[in-house]
Amino acid sequence: MRVSRKLSALLMGGVLVVAACSSSSKTAPTTTAAATTTAGAATTAAPAGTTAAPAGTTAAPAGTTAAPAGTTAGTTAASTGGDSGLAAAKAAVTKYSDPNQPIGVKIPLTGKPPKKTIAWLECELESCPYETVGMKAATAALGWDLKVISSKSGDPGPAFQQAIDDGVDYIASSGEAPALYKEQAAAAKAKGIKILSCYDTTIPDPANSNIYTQCGDATFVQKTGPLMADWAIADSNGKSNVLVVNIPDFAVLVSETDAYKAEFKKNCSTCKLTELNVSIDDLVGGKVPADVASKLQADPSINYVFNSFGSLSGGLTAALKSAGLLSQVKVYGQDFSKFDLDEIAAGTMGAWSADPKAYAAWLMVDAAARLSLGMSLTEERASASLPTFLVADGATAKTISAAGGDWNPPTMADDFKKLWGV
Repeated sequence: MRVSRKLSALLMGGVLVVAACSSSSKTAPTTTAAATTTAGAATTAAPAGTTAAPAGTTAAPAGTTAAPAGTTAGTTAASTGGDSGLAAAKAAVTKYSDPNQPIGVKIPLTGKPPKKTIAWLECELESCPYETVGMKAATAALGWDLKVISSKSGDPGPAFQQAIDDGVDYIASSGEAPALYKEQAAAAKAKGIKILSCYDTTIPDPANSNIYTQCGDATFVQKTGPLMADWAIADSNGKSNVLVVNIPDFAVLVSETDAYKAEFKKNCSTCKLTELNVSIDDLVGGKVPADVASKLQADPSINYVFNSFGSLSGGLTAALKSAGLLSQVKVYGQDFSKFDLDEIAAGTMGAWSADPKAYAAWLMVDAAARLSLGMSLTEERASASLPTFLVADGATAKTISAAGGDWNPPTMADDFKKLWGV
């Protein structure tokens, strides 16, 4: 998640793995690929032999039934969707097909922010360079100093410590669980250095954690998950049979798929859904395309494959084409990567939703500016659910890809500058 996230993602052996540029943890247990079947939003437990998801992930609801090993076919969703559900799905798709989405803050600054220095901990993940672009532009607009510090995903402590030693005023980080830098957070607080974060599920708690923001958290994927459920419902005219591919070791992805399933159940009584839960090892080892192909061969009625974040679909088109399955399904998902955009442009993938990464950086700088003036972050929770845009046509996908692969609200910079009075 981009885990979150980002949803976040971890680059291991040249394969992009989610750390939830959007996730609550960078260290996940090894699990085996597990397929479960759901009826609408009902969740079934993973087969025996899989390892439980880490603390912070959402458990299956009480009373759900364990899916037998090898289960592949979805069951008809029991809901009251009908024509009204289809209409609601189409309305949601229309709403987010407009790229002119507003920024999440509306209150102007109370004055000109005094010059400060903000440290941006740039990780090695796919999403972080996009955020660096936003950090550079936003701090330049304010006339602030920016210190970019290389940070290692899953081990951000040294980068935090370097920022503290350098005497910065604010530290911005992305997709890192607070437990990974608890000692440094306390040290920063002792020196009056405030921390800004995005793409983790931890709710801001300045008094105890010294973390003042958390944008792109569960509230964001609880918006994009339902949107992507609605896209399949609308695109199929209420006849979708979806394979949901996910890595459930990350809390943010669990939140996303839970929201997806709830929307699916609500808006489509005749649709079907099957889950394929895979592990980080499966993704790193390149096993996901074969797992998906196996599910499609076992159930030829599946006509959509939903990916909970952009990198899960890597290599999938080639695998499906080789197996003669590409024409059977539309592949789509949440938080596109650049190659997903290129596939949309090539006509080999369906729609993907955007995770505006440079915008997340502008939002963290905005929070720092407010804090520098002694303002309260009264819009922090409302703005945590980032704007998004549904990319479904080849021309739009090609344009975003050519610009670097990151979508942001078109008037983002001007909107923030107006609030800042610069």
